[in-house]
Amino acid sequence: MEKWMRRAVELISGLALTSKQNPAVVPYAPQKTEISKSEKKFFKREKPEKLGVSSIRLYRMLAELEAEPRANVHSVLVLKDGVVICEASSPGYSVNIAQLSHSMTKSITGMAIGFLVDEGLLSVDERLIDIFPEYSYTDPAFPAMTVKHLLTMQTGVKISEAGSVTESAWSEAFFASKLSFAPGTEFKYNSMNSYILAKIVEKRTGLKMMEFLKPRLFAPLEIENVFWETGPEGLEKGGWGIYLSPESWAKLGYLMLSRGEFFGKRILSEAWVRESILPHAETSETLGDFNYGYQLWRAREGEDFLFNGMLGQNTWISPKNNVVVVLTSGNNELFQSSPALDTVRKYLASISLSRPSERGGAALLLEKEERFFESRRVVKPLSKRRGLKYFLGFADPMPYDDSFYSLFGTYRFPPNNQGILPAFVRVMQNNYSGGIESISIEKSDTGIVVSSKEGGVTHKFRAGLYGYEESVIDFSGEKYMVSALASSEIGKDGVESFKIELIFPELPNTRVLILTPYENYRLSFKMLETPNQKLAMPFLEAMTGGSKKIAFALDFIEKRLGEDFLADKIAELFEPSLTAVDTSCPAFDEVFLEERLASEERLRPGKMLAGLVGHFMGAEDEEASKLSMFAGLFGFMRNKSAFLDEDDD
Repeated sequence: MEKWMRRAVELISGLALTSKQNPAVVPYAPQKTEISKSEKKFFKREKPEKLGVSSIRLYRMLAELEAEPRANVHSVLVLKDGVVICEASSPGYSVNIAQLSHSMTKSITGMAIGFLVDEGLLSVDERLIDIFPEYSYTDPAFPAMTVKHLLTMQTGVKISEAGSVTESAWSEAFFASKLSFAPGTEFKYNSMNSYILAKIVEKRTGLKMMEFLKPRLFAPLEIENVFWETGPEGLEKGGWGIYLSPESWAKLGYLMLSRGEFFGKRILSEAWVRESILPHAETSETLGDFNYGYQLWRAREGEDFLFNGMLGQNTWISPKNNVVVVLTSGNNELFQSSPALDTVRKYLASISLSRPSERGGAALLLEKEERFFESRRVVKPLSKRRGLKYFLGFADPMPYDDSFYSLFGTYRFPPNNQGILPAFVRVMQNNYSGGIESISIEKSDTGIVVSSKEGGVTHKFRAGLYGYEESVIDFSGEKYMVSALASSEIGKDGVESFKIELIFPELPNTRVLILTPYENYRLSFKMLETPNQKLAMPFLEAMTGGSKKIAFALDFIEKRLGEDFLADKIAELFEPSLTAVDTSCPAFDEVFLEERLASEERLRPGKMLAGLVGHFMGAEDEEASKLSMFAGLFGFMRNKSAFLDEDDD
């Protein structure tokens, strides 16, 4: 079994089965080290009718996007003939704020390879072992692998983006990996292919990707604000990790739509663009309606092509109608099979755009753009008071919600491995804080101030009551913009609870904190996350797939503890429920000890199972390890009742 797979099991076990406060299996280094700046508007804005598009058509498209339960769109920008005819953002987001684009990044890496080819520095038919003679390989099929196989996701290499969080020597692991198939014979999406493309850029030019692309791509397109995370080897990740605004992505889409030109300036050769958007690899229909070109997707029918990233990031290009649409989202989509993208294509590709607008269409569209996704708010802001006395200044139009006084105080938590930063982000960034130790809440002029102490470090942010308030939080050297909104509500049971929505405008991910204080000085503290645990299982399969030993262990556990056992444990990472104790409690030490013991009791079965799995994975002899698993799990099951609540079976 490859080393990164064994580490993957260790990471999942530490996260899901224990309260291990730093389950990282590789050294941590900050990656998101800068706060994104707002990108200035570049494209001209016009009413849709001036470009032959009905405002009502765009209004209906936005309304359908808002109503689609599986879509969680942050921003949408529609470009027709190089002019913006529609732009809308949900509360807290903007088409000019850079957001993590995940695998849309690959399409920029594909352009970088195009520059190398155009400049005579590379051929797509070159073999990897000739470009990188310093690396050794073990699979006999590896010498056949070429640059084109990287571009088209046809290498067969097993280590993938999931393995990137359990391995530090990415290049060495790539070359040492076993192959699932002979290069060029099948399609298997793998972001590590894109990383090796980024490494080729450095190899042939002596420049990192940002240094190489700035004068060739970003500067000519007047993209001023771009940030690209680097991996453990000091290079940009290639397949993910770039932060760009929707307006910037529209520029890149328009460049490709214009066959490598940008408003009269030749950037990429037409030959490279034409070759890039050809369907070089046939993909499974389960992935959507697109085959694969050079680090981008090409429609099975028609000429449309796509830059796509997980969680709903898309730049869709339609040569038929000379349209580019950028979607940034925060949903559970892993590939381009997306209801949001389907909606866009329904309104802007399937039928002619040149229809007159119904009367009042422009006003309807403008209102929908300004109030996009208002109906889908998770936390609703208070409304300002109106009337003459408020207008004259005799009363505060934004009075403080006195219910929050019952929440003020400091609450301490038993040991855990949770954090304010979304779980998905923590895993992707290998950034674990050491668990939430305490939460303090106090009044501010227009809302509340929350201080979360994690791993000995206090993170502070403001939450408004009448609108989002912005803060910057530094998580172990990684800096994130946070916009927060708070509200109070009385539940059906008559208990008052408080919601705090945390938007990370630079990320697809959000958090909602639900806090409910009780009379016995305890605080129920629940965290929800979007995107949520539905993402975890495909990544779990990617991190553990291909190993008979791991498959045996998972199957053995599920047969004896239930097929949903591991899935339920993974879900708890994304929707944890913790209990804290108010430090003002007169008998704090006694109450806190009681809560700590109860927490340890709940965690004990998971810790036992984690130890068992670790012993099993560490055994070199497969048959001996299976026997140890049988014996250990038998003992676990025999003693399991001692760790279950009295009400459990």
